[in-house]
Amino acid sequence: MRTITGQKPYLDKHSVSSGISFLEGAKLYWWILKDEPAVSNNSGYIESGGHVAALYQNELYDRVTARAGTAQLQLFGILFGSKFVVLYIEPTNEKENLTTNTARTTLLLNGEPLPWAEWAYEFREKMPSELADFVKNKSAGTPERDHVKSIKERLKGIMDLYKVSRYKPSPQGTYLSDDSSKISVGTPIIKRGSPDNPRESIRNVSVIKRIKEGRDGSVGNIYHLFEKKGGQFSDRVETDPFPVVNWVSIEDGTRDEGDMEDKAAKYLSEQNTLLVNADFRVFKDMVLRLCKEKDTKQGLNIESVVEDVVHSWFEQALIETVIGVQQLKGSKEWGADVLKRALSEEALTATVLQRYHIHIACRRELGAKLGRAIKNVDV
Repeated sequence: MRTITGQKPYLDKHSVSSGISFLEGAKLYWWILKDEPAVSNNSGYIESGGHVAALYQNELYDRVTARAGTAQLQLFGILFGSKFVVLYIEPTNEKENLTTNTARTTLLLNGEPLPWAEWAYEFREKMPSELADFVKNKSAGTPERDHVKSIKERLKGIMDLYKVSRYKPSPQGTYLSDDSSKISVGTPIIKRGSPDNPRESIRNVSVIKRIKEGRDGSVGNIYHLFEKKGGQFSDRVETDPFPVVNWVSIEDGTRDEGDMEDKAAKYLSEQNTLLVNADFRVFKDMVLRLCKEKDTKQGLNIESVVEDVVHSWFEQALIETVIGVQQLKGSKEWGADVLKRALSEEALTATVLQRYHIHIACRRELGAKLGRAIKNVDV
């Protein structure tokens, strides 16, 4: 006897805010849902929690929910509170051939999948203020940390090992760089064909043209990764490869259930952002082990101090992995798919599974901070 309800009236009824953003070739409808039991209670007959889908002729396609939905929402800049946000994209460019696959589950634009990455970048750049404020408020649960500053201090003596320099072609340059190691830094461009292919969208042709002409730095700047004898004259450009790091957890509401479950971290390459799972058991076990090593006669509650030190050293391991993998860009053996696997949740989890050196480093730092509160610090 249940009344059939479409997604739109349901979302309108259960949202606190909604709106429309106009992107190039598409309209994006967004809703911020109420924090109520309905977010999870209605699963099975209507999509009640955060998700992403494409809209075509009042029907939904390419719908992603749960863990995949969280990943797609993060791509659009919804790093926190994703279970309360819904995004529907409706392609609007009538000059492009929009149709469905045979099973009517996926939309095809000129015979190819929708350009989600392009739309995500554009949306992140001009996110509505209500959504931006919502994400900011949800991120307020993450404690302020200054780990990156101390990590940079530790690594400053060996940063040359990471080869983070880039070479920008310039006729007046004093360096010679390898043109075959060319990369574009900026917006990832998803090509759907080639300029000679009539199915190529006008949007992609214009973007590729701007890059080739070296214009519009927000879209992409051309750099070379390596020096080469007899190469192209270039200027050396120092770049900061360090990602933005956020520790998230179920407890403070910054991580949703199912996201990074029993995984250490997730790297969002489009935003150069590292989300670290504070609930991961390896981090918890290390904190517990070091707390047990305290001198109980001191009567000190050092758990927060221990946790901060443990997080700092594990964070360094993750950051070193990210900037180390970035060094491999441009190598023919390290294509985009291989690099993506190297920074997957599983790969980042493997990065922090070593304990010995991190345990020693944590004990030394805690010994310096707490003195006799930690036993046997002379390791």
